[in-house]
Amino acid sequence: MKPLRIGLIGTGGIMRGAHMDGWTALRDQGRVELVAACDIRREAAESLAEEQGIPNVFEDYRKMFRAVDLDVVDVATPNMFHAPAALAGFKAGCHVYCEKPLAPTPADVRKLILARDKAGRKLMTGQHMRFDGKNQALKRYIDTGMLGDVYYARASWLRRRGGPGWGGFLKKELAGGGCLIDLGVHILDLTLWMMGFPTPVSVCGTAPTKLANLKHVANQPGWGNWKRDGKEFNVEDFAVGLVRFENGAVLVLEASFLLNMVGPELCTAMLCGTRGGMEIRSGKIMTQEHDIIRVSQLEGYNEPPSHGAAITAFVEAVEKNDPVPVPPEETLQVMAILDGIYRSHAKGGAEVKLKTEPIPKAAKQKRRPRKKA
Repeated sequence: MKPLRIGLIGTGGIMRGAHMDGWTALRDQGRVELVAACDIRREAAESLAEEQGIPNVFEDYRKMFRAVDLDVVDVATPNMFHAPAALAGFKAGCHVYCEKPLAPTPADVRKLILARDKAGRKLMTGQHMRFDGKNQALKRYIDTGMLGDVYYARASWLRRRGGPGWGGFLKKELAGGGCLIDLGVHILDLTLWMMGFPTPVSVCGTAPTKLANLKHVANQPGWGNWKRDGKEFNVEDFAVGLVRFENGAVLVLEASFLLNMVGPELCTAMLCGTRGGMEIRSGKIMTQEHDIIRVSQLEGYNEPPSHGAAITAFVEAVEKNDPVPVPPEETLQVMAILDGIYRSHAKGGAEVKLKTEPIPKAAKQKRRPRKKA
């Protein structure tokens, strides 16, 4: 099999700091060829291209698709530009791997699913937390039915004064939202995956900007200072939502950039079922056996770099023409919940009904011949 030809769109922090480990490992295995780097800041694309020996550099992905033949494109732009770049990738006949969130609204995710089907290509969101070794091990346990019916979950990613003051994270026109769409999307996806993706039916919540624009708000060292730098902070810095599911289960989601909490950060999820419970951060499982409560600690699991593991899993799906391990139909439910919290906030916290469908079983797509070089 010839190496897959890869194009990279958005060569900033997440591409350099997370995605490249996966792509370079696959390149070293002879499975991919890094063909093109694209960024509206040409100097950023040139820098990555020079470091990695990538022969083609572009400022406009549309020109990239016209100029070079690609099999796969990795999209790591600011959130609001994910969907346009992915749609262009499908039009060019590429498989698409995209940094989270896949798109900022459910409507855009649906457009991408339709474009995927029309192109006969693969589409996957980089929800890398699913590929963490501990989380993979916990998933294997929960899939045995050890917890019984999971009827309550709590998903939290909270930071104490950790607003990312670089890039476009704090500007709605670039990010599409704040802590909910940046942090909440990760822990929500992980928790729903653990639960087996029950169908959500309603959500209520709030997503305010409580601290960011107060006169004196200290940020953690190294996280930037939007006030000093004259940057606008017009996204939420805190969010909480209550989700109800068709099967009767409920989930509480919390996210924050700046919460006045005692600890510096909390990223975890708790799942409670009729037979036991699980806490993701600690890797502990609670069960009852012989009329005694037992708490077990996971140890000895593999710990591959999760971003690289996600990219490798996507490439394997392309190579084997198998379903991707993070189907966009699941991503659609994640984004429908986040969108529902935003809509509920706009309505003063009123409950919002969600229009989602049960996730269909993934079917293998027909293999299309590769374009000639």
